[in-house]
Amino acid sequence: MTRIHVLAGGFGTPNGRAFLFPLIVWRDALRDNGFDIRIFAHASDGLSDCDALLVDSKFHRFRWSIEKDATLEIFTRWARACRVIYCDTTDSSGSLLTDLLPIVHGYAKSQLIRDRAAYLTPMYGHRPFAAYYHRELGVIDANPEYSTVVTDRTLLAKLRVSWNSGLADYSLHGPSRMAIYQRLPLPGLLRFPGPSRSPSQPRSQDVSCRFGTDYPRASVAIQRKMIREKLAGRIDTRKLSRRRYFRELETSKIVVSPFGYGEITLKDFEVFLTGGLLLKPDMTHMETWPDLFRGGETMLAHRWDLSDFGSVLEDAVENYRRHAEKAAAGQDAYRAHTSGESAPALFAQQLRNVIAPVC
Repeated sequence: MTRIHVLAGGFGTPNGRAFLFPLIVWRDALRDNGFDIRIFAHASDGLSDCDALLVDSKFHRFRWSIEKDATLEIFTRWARACRVIYCDTTDSSGSLLTDLLPIVHGYAKSQLIRDRAAYLTPMYGHRPFAAYYHRELGVIDANPEYSTVVTDRTLLAKLRVSWNSGLADYSLHGPSRMAIYQRLPLPGLLRFPGPSRSPSQPRSQDVSCRFGTDYPRASVAIQRKMIREKLAGRIDTRKLSRRRYFRELETSKIVVSPFGYGEITLKDFEVFLTGGLLLKPDMTHMETWPDLFRGGETMLAHRWDLSDFGSVLEDAVENYRRHAEKAAAGQDAYRAHTSGESAPALFAQQLRNVIAPVC
């Protein structure tokens, strides 16, 4: 039995919830697969008395600016006692907490840039797409920032993909149940929902595109603003109440889902549950797990410059029957990794990959 201790920031953020959710819901199944999981809310005695210690980045996120050296020393002590895997649950594939790379045994991130060499050079706005819009369109943030680089190429071998924010409950009432769990941690409140509507059922609306554009970083907001301009006069993009929003998702054929603070947004998983055809910017630059974002297979993709956005959307509307199989494939893939019978075993294998030694 492999003893895994988990130090986590709790259910206070969507990414923090998705980090813990499968470890809690599938605790018994993970034990059957050889993992003894214990979750810690504090860095208490016995934390490092294990085979592998997973540390959620949300636990220390407010400490780096005020007690960086002390925090690095804590990680150094843990690393002497057990295998330490830092689990970066931040939104984008771009930034790394590079100070930890020489200390920890593994650095697991929800999504990673496929070309790891990208981490060797500074990245504008900490995000590949922010850097793209800065470079190609001249977008400048009010307070420009660049990512910290990895100075030792050999440390890139410590990087591995963990699991993304899709592993939680994104059904209509899912966020409410998870919020209750934060205050009253009853395991019965947590479950992976099955799809609420099949892609094959009738859908009366061609396109849904509901999102905000109020981001402090211009390089993050620009993509959404450009898409809103392209849809102006055709589609209402203003936000709805959650119930009305889900009703619209269940009756829409295509759902447009731009990048947010990261490439993956929670809307993506809501679309998989409600059976629409997901339309997103191209995702081939990154790796994630579950791998649900395969353009032309589980979703439709358009270029970051939006030069083909209109044509891809029009083709999807006009030839929806031909594209509907992609919506079905996306829903099937999501179900396989969440509510499907084999989902716990798939997650157990991914957990093995996360804690595996660097070759």
